[in-house]
Amino acid sequence: MRSGRPHPAPRYLLRYLLSFALALIAFTVAWSFGRVQAQQTAATYAHGRLSVTIPYHATSRGSGKLVAELLDPEGHVLGHSESEADVAIGGGSWQQVIVPDQPIAFEDVIWQRLRYRFDYYDTDLAPIKGIESISQILRRPVVHIIGQTEYLSGSEAAIRVIVSDADHQDVAESGSVHIELLSSGGNTHPLFSGSLNRRGTVEAQFRFPAGLTGNFQLHYVADTPIGSAEFTQDVQLKDKASILLTTEKPIYQPGQTIHVRALSLDRADSRAEAGRKLTFEIEDSRGNKVFKKSTETDSFGIASAEFSLADEVNLGTYHLRALMGDAAAPSNTAELALDVERYVLPKFKVAVEFTSTNGKPKLDYRPGDHVTGTVRANYFFGKPVDHAAITVKASSADVAIFDAAAASGKTDADGVYHFDLKLPAYFAGRPLSQGAARALVEAKVTDSADHAETRGEPITISESSMLLTAVPEGGTLVPNLENQVYLLASYPDGTPATAALTVAVPNARDQHVTTDSSGVAVIRLNPGSGLDSLRIEADDHHGNRVTATAPLQTRSGDDQILLRTNRARLKAGDRLQLTVLSTRAHGTAYVDVVKSGQTILTRDLDLKNGHADLDLLVTPQMAGTLDLDAYLFGQNAQPVADHRLVFVQPADELKIETTTDAVLYKPGSDARIRFHVSNANGQGVSAALGLQIVDEAVFALAEKQPGFAKVFFYLEQEAMKPRYEIHSL
Repeated sequence: MRSGRPHPAPRYLLRYLLSFALALIAFTVAWSFGRVQAQQTAATYAHGRLSVTIPYHATSRGSGKLVAELLDPEGHVLGHSESEADVAIGGGSWQQVIVPDQPIAFEDVIWQRLRYRFDYYDTDLAPIKGIESISQILRRPVVHIIGQTEYLSGSEAAIRVIVSDADHQDVAESGSVHIELLSSGGNTHPLFSGSLNRRGTVEAQFRFPAGLTGNFQLHYVADTPIGSAEFTQDVQLKDKASILLTTEKPIYQPGQTIHVRALSLDRADSRAEAGRKLTFEIEDSRGNKVFKKSTETDSFGIASAEFSLADEVNLGTYHLRALMGDAAAPSNTAELALDVERYVLPKFKVAVEFTSTNGKPKLDYRPGDHVTGTVRANYFFGKPVDHAAITVKASSADVAIFDAAAASGKTDADGVYHFDLKLPAYFAGRPLSQGAARALVEAKVTDSADHAETRGEPITISESSMLLTAVPEGGTLVPNLENQVYLLASYPDGTPATAALTVAVPNARDQHVTTDSSGVAVIRLNPGSGLDSLRIEADDHHGNRVTATAPLQTRSGDDQILLRTNRARLKAGDRLQLTVLSTRAHGTAYVDVVKSGQTILTRDLDLKNGHADLDLLVTPQMAGTLDLDAYLFGQNAQPVADHRLVFVQPADELKIETTTDAVLYKPGSDARIRFHVSNANGQGVSAALGLQIVDEAVFALAEKQPGFAKVFFYLEQEAMKPRYEIHSL
């Protein structure tokens, strides 16, 4: 947030709070040194007229003449007004308007003085007079701008503009706000004109001009009864295309061909970016640029290229890049790392299957338990790897990796081996995993040709049969407000646990809830500032009973705000219901809807008894991750904020049906595959298809997950970034 007014002033910084990885939005609040207090002289200067309110305290009542003058620092009269006036015993005030003899700029009027004198017609009564510095009594408008410094070119944007005086009081009088975009060449693009509402704020909704990218300035002008204020903010307009770069497999050998595809979509509405210049580059493991091709995207936003590796090349990690626009100064880029190695495809695959419990593989164990399961080995063409030597071991780590258990034998005629591993009585748990330890059960199979393949599957070892976690809806507890606290019950392997919970809250009655099929239950509590944990007892009625203490954190500060949503996942046409709770009984709260790091909607709400509701219709343009931010300005204009993330499902998803002319094919034979693409209503649509046919053995060397496009384009990239990673085995 940035603030503008006629004179420089200090600034404060506010950040929106993000949890999964949101884009940070900066705020700056400016405030000036003049203050208007009750029973003090006040003045406003607008449109060349100085309006003053002059308070008085009289010991006698009567009529007389009031003279008000505007003086320069040398005492010269720049303008004056006189009128008849009456006074009553006690306190009161006069209203006067002074029009200077010559126009005076706003930045110059603060150096002048106001002199006033009231003379009774009864000459026996002493006059009432005084002199004031204009800089001490002048009400100045302060403009608070809540928005970003980066925007998408041609996109819808929303900016919150709040106009107040220097005492941080809203300007309730009528006023207007004008916003225009200034380019370095002197061109001006009007964006918005609107009136301030009764709260002294306006929701500026507009669209940036299409095709403009680079550095610009947003120029704000606020006209109010207490004066005018201007502010210019440096902003950057960015290309709104997003690029997904893919290859048909993650690893290549010398002599093979790399097939590259780039899909470019509009970040605002996920439509294809057609006709855009795109350059592909490949850099080898030593930094040599070995391939470059310039092309452009087709009507579906797709561009492709092929690059054949030589038989003798540098091995290692290659970097593939897609550069949109001018390759020397691209507006958007995407990069992908792939491996070029000499490899031998595995001859067979190994699968490790654990014994099932209640229809699910058992993946969590207690120290000292037996880990049982089956290893299956099959050649990729289907034949079992029979009578092969096999070793199965469980490995874990404390200060170093160690073998916890092992077994060996041979596969049977079906390529199957049953194992039973006895775990040690002690494992070193990890605090971040609530005391649980991880182990890797690894099977190594060696066939009659002395070719070996391995496969590992992780398991969890924990002293506790269930793990209990408490998560406040706001991430931390908000004191003096009713909080929803989510209780999560799971088994150590992460499987949800349906359990009856008893929650002990200090200085309150115990609460009894039951987790659902997802292992989640909700309690409500209104904490003070000292609540730091909950004591939870859980019983899943299958012999597992645990008691745990769940730590909690509480926010600090006198002013608090809490944002609550009715749902976390919606689709176009749904109603998004927001509830704002605050420790302030009355005042104004603001709610912003942010997509791709840009505010697309902003609303201001009246708090009534610390509560406000907002109902929004979810539109197709909101598809993707939305960051909802609620905030208010507390003491000394300090911002207080809370936020939530919700996901809006795309309104018209495509469905792909695939049929083949045979179930089994011989090497070298022809295969016919038929694809049918339809929309949500079952109607056929014209679409571009990406098809990858790769030997299954290639994916045994390196993992590759297809169908990533939806995740890439619809989930907020900042929210997807991990805050930390822990690599064990």
